[in-house]
Amino acid sequence: MMVSMGAVSKETPVVTIVHDCQVVDIPEELVEEHDITVDYILTPTRVIATGCKRPKPMGITWFKISLEMMEKIPILRSLRAREQQAGKDVTLQGEHQHLPEPGCQQTVPLSVGRRPPDTPGPETNSMEAAPGSPPGEGAPLAADVYVGNLPGDARVSDLKRALRELGSVPLRLTWQGPRRRAFLHYPDSAAAQQAVSCLQGLRLGTDTLRVALARQQRDK
Repeated sequence: MMVSMGAVSKETPVVTIVHDCQVVDIPEELVEEHDITVDYILTPTRVIATGCKRPKPMGITWFKISLEMMEKIPILRSLRAREQQAGKDVTLQGEHQHLPEPGCQQTVPLSVGRRPPDTPGPETNSMEAAPGSPPGEGAPLAADVYVGNLPGDARVSDLKRALRELGSVPLRLTWQGPRRRAFLHYPDSAAAQQAVSCLQGLRLGTDTLRVALARQQRDK
C-alpha cells in the first residue's frame, strides 16, 4: 500500500525490531509474492543485515483483496480508483474480469457496497457474528473451513506447511493461534468440502486437529 501511495520505493530499506529468539530462517516455499522481506533486523544484542535479494512487492496485489476488505479499509477504494484510471488490472478476489468487446467501451463500477443476492459473502449488516466465525465477520460461509485444537505452541507457518504438503492451500488463512483455531477460506463450497475431507486426521505435533466446515461448527 505504501508503494501505491508513493510513500516508499524499492530502494527504501525495511527494518524490524524483534527479540533474539524470534529470528528464524523461513523456507522459500512459505514466502508468497506479496510478502515483504526485511533488510535489517534489530534485536537487543545485535543488528543483522539480511542481505535478502528477493524483490519486494511493487504495489497492492488486488486479486488477493476481498470485497470485505474493501468495505473495511476506505483508503483501498481510493487507491483502486487511481490505479484503475492508470489502466492497471484491479480485479478483486472472487471478482471476474469482464473484457470489453472490440470497439466498445466499458465502465467498471468501483462501488463495493452491497453484494448481489447470489454472491457469497458475510452478511455483517443483518446477522451477529456466529460462534466459530472470525471476529468482526458475520455467519461463516460455506466456503470457509474451521481448524481447531491447534497446539498451543503452533505457528501459522506450521499449518501453512501442512496444507501445502497435502495440496489443500486456501485463498486466505485467518490465524487465531491464542484461541487455538484458524479459518481457511476457499473459492467455493466444493473446494471447502474437499479440503475438509483431505484434512481429516491432520496432526500438528502430537495433536490431531479438528476440521469441519465453519458453518457446521457454528451449528453445533
